[in-house]
Amino acid sequence: MRVTEPAAPVAAAPPRSAPMRPWLRRGLIALGCALGIALNCYLELPSLSRVLPSDNDFMGFYAGAQLAGSRDLYSFEALLRAESRVSELPHFVPFVRWPVYAAAISPLRFFDYRPAYWIWQTISAAAVLLFVWFWPAPRKWMTAMACCWSLPLLNNFLVGQDVPVIMLALAVSMALFFRGRHFAAGCVFSLCLIKYNLFLPIPLLIAGKRLWKFGGGVAAGVGALVAMSFAVGGWSWPWRYAAMLRLPGTTPSYSGMPNLHGVFSGLPHGGLWEAAGTCATLAAVWLVIRRGEIAAAVSAALAGGLAVSYHAFFADASILAPACLLLLSRASGLPLRLAATLLLCPIAYLPFWMDSRFPPALLLSLPLLAMAAEQIRPRAKAEQPLPWKP
Repeated sequence: MRVTEPAAPVAAAPPRSAPMRPWLRRGLIALGCALGIALNCYLELPSLSRVLPSDNDFMGFYAGAQLAGSRDLYSFEALLRAESRVSELPHFVPFVRWPVYAAAISPLRFFDYRPAYWIWQTISAAAVLLFVWFWPAPRKWMTAMACCWSLPLLNNFLVGQDVPVIMLALAVSMALFFRGRHFAAGCVFSLCLIKYNLFLPIPLLIAGKRLWKFGGGVAAGVGALVAMSFAVGGWSWPWRYAAMLRLPGTTPSYSGMPNLHGVFSGLPHGGLWEAAGTCATLAAVWLVIRRGEIAAAVSAALAGGLAVSYHAFFADASILAPACLLLLSRASGLPLRLAATLLLCPIAYLPFWMDSRFPPALLLSLPLLAMAAEQIRPRAKAEQPLPWKP
């Protein structure tokens, strides 16, 4: 008779941790967002006093709304007169947007300055919420957290700037793009060219990735905006607009600018150094576009656009938030993730408040440098970039 040995007892499966309750998860996300806003407000405490008096860049937008459709839109004297009527301490804030933008915000002229200012701030806050909703990321909470911890984004509200509206147009464009609707994405992206100086490497992205439908949409949208600008501002607006850009106060030279213009300001032969840095930056952007996946290519174009923008201030560095979110949403190496995480934290922007010879804008080039280094280093043949999954 055959005797069988008893079967060995099967080890019990390790207990699985209970999933986090939805209300607890939402509470932790809300707490993280609140902590980011509170920390940024603490760092910007000396500037918070500018919010309530509304003595900031919104004066230039309000003056532009009042002068929309007239030949005085880019007149120094006309803008100064319009701004002196709404400020106890008048100072000139240039209007550097196209005439079609002045026409779009012209309904503000029907309100007194203070109500118009709070309408402007409400639109900016709504644009941030809509950016979180439309941005094509697998985790919405990560996008919300990045916006709450972004110090340049908070600065937009302190100085009355309009970068949140640009970010909303970018989010809608990218949502359409990663769903394959490239022409529609290009049409929406053309609205971002209200601040075209932040998106100068986009032609490299279109050519390097052969995004001809996207490029066609951009061209169609820009053509419509230019045509409407001529309809609103007359045939001579480009020359008057160029004269406004050449005014000494339009683009001052100081090291607090978050671009190459700020890095090399005050240095001997700064213009030559800036030109060389611009060429090197565009070369790095082209390298990432040609060899990297599409998410990295878009991120490089955004980061490089800020670097070569020439006319950019601290609030414009908000464009790094979507660039870093693209890097965190894809499977990338540790250096890329660390660089992206650093620029989503306020600590990366503290040098802008420090009195140091170190140019603070150099830190903002870390994601682009990390992306370029990733493309240069040798890869295994079997390694392939993972596709983007919105």
